Amino acid sequence: MYKRRVRGWSQHIDFMFLDILCAFVSLLAAFLIVEKEGVNSRFFWWMALEIILVNTVVMIVMDTYHSVLHHSPWDEMIRLLSQTGNVILVLLIIRLLDQSVEADLLKITLYGLPMYLVSCYIMRQVYKSFLKKKHHIHNRHSMLIALEASQIPTVIPRILRSNYGIYRFSGMAIMGANSSEEQVRHALNQVREEYPEVDTIPVVATADTLEQYLTNNWVDEVYLDVPPGTDMPVDLINSLMRIGITIHTALTSLDDIESRHKNVEWICGHLTITTSLGYVTGRDLLLKRIMDIAGGLIGALITLLLIPTVGLAIWLSDPGPIFFSQIRIGENGKKFRMYKFRSMYMDAEARKKQVAKENGQEGHLMFKMENDPRIIGSKQGPDGKWKKGVGGWIRALSLDEFPQFFNVLKGEMSLVGTRPPTVDEWQRYEPYHRSRMSTRPGITGLWQVSGRSNIRDFNTVVRMDREYIENWSLKKDIYILFKTIWVVFRRIGTM
Repeated sequence: MYKRRVRGWSQHIDFMFLDILCAFVSLLAAFLIVEKEGVNSRFFWWMALEIILVNTVVMIVMDTYHSVLHHSPWDEMIRLLSQTGNVILVLLIIRLLDQSVEADLLKITLYGLPMYLVSCYIMRQVYKSFLKKKHHIHNRHSMLIALEASQIPTVIPRILRSNYGIYRFSGMAIMGANSSEEQVRHALNQVREEYPEVDTIPVVATADTLEQYLTNNWVDEVYLDVPPGTDMPVDLINSLMRIGITIHTALTSLDDIESRHKNVEWICGHLTITTSLGYVTGRDLLLKRIMDIAGGLIGALITLLLIPTVGLAIWLSDPGPIFFSQIRIGENGKKFRMYKFRSMYMDAEARKKQVAKENGQEGHLMFKMENDPRIIGSKQGPDGKWKKGVGGWIRALSLDEFPQFFNVLKGEMSLVGTRPPTVDEWQRYEPYHRSRMSTRPGITGLWQVSGRSNIRDFNTVVRMDREYIENWSLKKDIYILFKTIWVVFRRIGTM
């Protein structure tokens, strides 16, 4: 029976436990050095609990131990420093909120932090070394590779690079009726120089003798690589299944599909290969939604506090509603009503076509102007220079975006995503452009923190949005949020 291997952070529980153990021991040692009461202090146990919980959450969110066995010593150090920095930042925020400090935190940190960094780094290196030896010596999973001779130069290196001690390769079976010994020898010679371990994988069978070989020899699993344009060997797979051997069939014909996210799933009773521009797990979506709700609540509260001052400034400059709402396009073409503080005159939408025509932007898929006359208080002086009014300052400080936090709470938007287009822009999109809305739209995003209004080419915006979707991670969202604060503070790319 085949046991499917655990994926995600839960497969690294052992590393996480050792990490937390190092943190606890380092805190304990620091308290014993600094505090007279030592572990008898109630504050010690609260601090220990905080560190354990925060460190666990940070490890899960950052996915610290992803491909941990492949980390170089330098990469491991960078990851450890990054993780520790985030833990300290969260703990610092907790301490600022809780002023009841019962210990000398500065001295405890000066003693405990170096001990944790050194012990945790050594622990990771030693434990990884132990796991490599354990896999090499005690690994009991035997795998046979079945492929055609012409595939050896491409398939074997990929397998050897990706294995990392998980399997012991017991041999190769050369499929295809026209593969000669000379062809096999020549293909192996192409691989041997860079991967000398290929000599430990003997050729043990052909397509005709594979079933007999597996009947008489111990093999746990078979890796079957089906070359493009070749029919699936269903009869062979069924025969091997009758023996009770687990078969992994590589669908190399799918390599030509542009998406790098491909997953096997059961859909409507059928086995399917699911391809998509981006890929997220249920855990990722849950963490992103939690972050959206937390940020949305804070943003909504700030919005309520801004209403008296911003609202009064808008109404005095141009009497009318202080909020502006507009139908926008959300995830996968869904329509929703987006809210903003009004920064333009009441007739701004009616004047949009005329202003676009006058400035050579008629028909553009993204309407942006450096000096938009529709902005409240925007005036051009006798010297030709434009002066900002209330609307200009609202936009420069990004105050107009704050009501969108209510859209975030409603689940129509996210804190980070792609900017939602208007209906008329969406209707003029080419198919390639529509890919940018395959995710939930956001208040900020990669485009905004990369120059915002300085980037006028729409294809560049689409490219950046696709890059964000294809390489999405919670860590990248957090980075964009912090960079957004910096960009807004310095008013980079504003109009």
